[in-house]
Amino acid sequence: MNFQRLIEKAIKVGFSAVEVFNNSSEEIMVSLFNGNVDKNEIKNSNVFSVRGIYNGKMAYITFENEEEDVDYIINKLKENASIITTVEEFEIFAGSKEYPAIEEIEDAFDKVTLSEKIKLIKEVEETARGLDSRVVFLPYCRYIEEKKSTRIVNSYGLDVKKTSNYGGVIFQVIAKENQDTQSAFEIKIVLNYKDLNAKQIATKAVEKALSKLNASLVDSKIYPVIIENEAMCDLLNGFSSMFSGEAAIKKLTSLIGKEGQKIMDESISIIDDPLLDKAINRQPFDDEGVACYKKNVVEKGVFKTMLHNLKTAKYFKTTSTGNGFKAGSAGAISVSGVNLYITPGDKSKDEMISNTEEGLLITELAGLHAGLNPISGDFSAQSSGYLIKSGKIVKPINLVVVSGNFLKMMSEIETLGSDLFVSYEGIGSPSIKFKGLPVSGK
Repeated sequence: MNFQRLIEKAIKVGFSAVEVFNNSSEEIMVSLFNGNVDKNEIKNSNVFSVRGIYNGKMAYITFENEEEDVDYIINKLKENASIITTVEEFEIFAGSKEYPAIEEIEDAFDKVTLSEKIKLIKEVEETARGLDSRVVFLPYCRYIEEKKSTRIVNSYGLDVKKTSNYGGVIFQVIAKENQDTQSAFEIKIVLNYKDLNAKQIATKAVEKALSKLNASLVDSKIYPVIIENEAMCDLLNGFSSMFSGEAAIKKLTSLIGKEGQKIMDESISIIDDPLLDKAINRQPFDDEGVACYKKNVVEKGVFKTMLHNLKTAKYFKTTSTGNGFKAGSAGAISVSGVNLYITPGDKSKDEMISNTEEGLLITELAGLHAGLNPISGDFSAQSSGYLIKSGKIVKPINLVVVSGNFLKMMSEIETLGSDLFVSYEGIGSPSIKFKGLPVSGK
């Protein structure tokens, strides 16, 4: 499609500004069941989203046909604009002064044949089966790969493009001992194919499942609690909307107007870094064409800034923080953090455990979608992990409920771990030891 021709024709018929957003992707998915390939899918998508301001109204049209008639697109935009009744002020971004360069990573995915990728996940399964006789079922073993490309062109002269490519393995193990059955997932997403190690993936999944066997309840009381890094990521993700200008407009966060105030322990800093080195999700600009940059959301316990797209920034009379992203390839622009993470401390998880006389190590928080209130900060989650006594893990636990208030617990930090983990979804945290959280058990 000739983007410039479409833009020029739209301007000639009265549009004050026009933007073309193109998102293309190629996805590969291969899954095994009982050692045999049961699914092998390749999906290609090429979506165009055009928006234009006509008589002060913003109109949208989305299509997948690269040869779509330009006159049809323009007429449809005019028609869509005519039925909009909102008095909202719309904006198409002219462009940032400069854009950060993201280092290209030699991914090598294209240099690996499909048969080699299938061999990899077969090796994962075979390794897991041979590690322990208590491994009874491998219900899920999948190789995934995705290559994305996004281009934004508009009538102000903006023309920017970004690409990303990653792959990985998702693997599930079920282990059984006596009457107890436990399940564990291992998800390994990488930027370079050579970083996928079948033995490591299998071993970690099996160890997770075996460590849960013969778990029991603990007494209900307030315990010092270490929340492991991956579980802490899930908790931070659940409360990430607390820092969104979109949530602030809707009065769905308690942080409205609290910039400059202390809201957490001074040991806590939360950073949003779309340019984070080696992260799976790296963004030089957002889906509105605004340059991305590293920013402190919380600095030494002090709330510094909401995250904004163009719309929320205009509402609060500030500037976009480069956090405007589409929910899908052609969805509406919302506010989203990119590599939003809690900065690590200097203690290892083992050191935190050894310094705990009696407490819990929580490795999984389940049901956060239902047991979490991002407005009040309250949460209650069915959890599993381990009981710690005299500085050592003594037994696995499950079916306990850990509850608390996110801002309150983040103000009662005992130790920050050094083991920063950033998920492929772009949420990061180290393991954190809290002074005390209510636990419901037996």
